[in-house]
Amino acid sequence: MRMLSRILNKTYYLLTGSNVKELQKSNENNIGVMKALETLSPELKTTELSEICGSISEESDCQELRDLFAHYGSDKSTKHDYYLVYAFLLKAKRGLPLKILEIGLGTNNIHIPSNMGKEGKPGASLRAFRDWGTKFLVYGADVDKDILFSEERITTYFVDQTKTESLQELASHFSPDSLDLIIDDGLHTPWANLNTLNLALNLVKPGGYVVIEDILDRYLSTWKVAIPLIPGNCMFLRCKSATVLLVQKI
Repeated sequence: MRMLSRILNKTYYLLTGSNVKELQKSNENNIGVMKALETLSPELKTTELSEICGSISEESDCQELRDLFAHYGSDKSTKHDYYLVYAFLLKAKRGLPLKILEIGLGTNNIHIPSNMGKEGKPGASLRAFRDWGTKFLVYGADVDKDILFSEERITTYFVDQTKTESLQELASHFSPDSLDLIIDDGLHTPWANLNTLNLALNLVKPGGYVVIEDILDRYLSTWKVAIPLIPGNCMFLRCKSATVLLVQKI
């Protein structure tokens, strides 16, 4: 067993130039640092979605958005209740020419992380926003180049959320402070989320919002450390099946 371990470690070193033991030490150090920072960070507070949305689900604007998400095959109003968040944020501005960017189109390629399964409907939520806000300009981005498309008032781009240069390329299509809402529904990891948030806070208008969907409980400790570093008004919303981070740019 030891001989096999040595062979594998040697092979890994020859392929990557990295020493396995050094990587293990580095990983242990990073875990220790995160635990220490988590202890030092303020308590992470979450708010129930019903506390801010109230009875909005009974309003016709909200019901129409819910039905459009469902019609196009988005899980924002079926598996999740995120439609309440977007109705709350946008209903008063529904008739304005808002600009919305959503990262993560809902790929149905099962070999891509955070996919929607074979029955997924790429672009579903973009079309719902487009139809609900008849003056909205809607943009999307995804790592799956095969699902990019262009339609009336919808334009999509390629992006890899794990690569800074790819996010910068996406940002080059927009002016700073030009978007009203940016949604991260892509690769649901803190690494990708924080990369995207760094991009989004440069592109969204003062007073505009960034929404990060599908934050799993196992990642909340990382967000506990990150939140004090984020410029803007932050709120964690406890929704039906996951937590959402709402950031308003100041």
